[in-house]
Amino acid sequence: MIDLSPGFFNAHSMSIKNLDLDLLRSFAAVAELGSISAAAQRIGRTQSAVSLQMDRLAEQLGFPVVERKGRGVALTPRGAAFLDDARRLLDLNDRVLGHHLRSGFSEPLRLGFVQDVAESALQRILARLGSLFPGAPITVRVCSTNTMIEKLRIGELDLAAGYRVETDVPTRLIMREQMCWIGARSLRLNPEEPVPLLMFESPCIFRSAAISALTAAGRSFRIALTSPSLPGVMAAVGAGLGITLRSARSLRPDLMTIGDLGTQPLPHFEYALYSRAENRLPALDQIEQVIEEELRRERPLFAVA
Repeated sequence: MIDLSPGFFNAHSMSIKNLDLDLLRSFAAVAELGSISAAAQRIGRTQSAVSLQMDRLAEQLGFPVVERKGRGVALTPRGAAFLDDARRLLDLNDRVLGHHLRSGFSEPLRLGFVQDVAESALQRILARLGSLFPGAPITVRVCSTNTMIEKLRIGELDLAAGYRVETDVPTRLIMREQMCWIGARSLRLNPEEPVPLLMFESPCIFRSAAISALTAAGRSFRIALTSPSLPGVMAAVGAGLGITLRSARSLRPDLMTIGDLGTQPLPHFEYALYSRAENRLPALDQIEQVIEEELRRERPLFAVA
């Protein structure tokens, strides 16, 4: 006979645990930044408070989620496995609140992104912005950093995510990534022949870095393909026409990093957020946070000091 007495439901409900979303949000920040102090600064808490939150989360889950590693912290194996679930819970929470607690912000949002961002994180960025600002029409331009900066100057964009360049436009550095050579797994380079390069058209920081690295190493090369689009470059890479220089976020299962070209360690490049100097929209602080979080979610990155 099934027990449906109040005592049964009271006992059953006491066995159900509810995860604290504040703990999950702090955990996600620690995972993205690799530092409790940096996470504390982002979410507006003290370092000791965030450390206590990680202890509380470990107590709720029954296993530690982070561990000390050098000057920072790293996810434990079980913490890394839990991270995607934590992010899904936070995303669901944000979507539900965005749906039911409608934002009064309804001004047009005009955003710009370089192609690497558009290829990777843009879908998640737009999903979150649509939930946060359901009444705001969004315009997206995918173009070069220099083009976006010019559009900011003339008032055609409100915010842009691109590579760091020298400019007088308000700039906030958000992360740094390592450049790497990428080629098809089936590609076999002949060391006696010029390296076939698959490049963006000039000006391009990756094109310049690739040519400088091979020249410094004394390796001959030829430009086998030039394209103004990332899909065009990466299609040629997948076809085995040559190699390109990008970041690891461009890797796919059919591609690999190439490490036997004899070049010195490749440079890093930096992502930055650019905004207008005047007439800043009140929603831009939230939008900047969303873009930074989604870029950092793509791969383990480290913050600009």
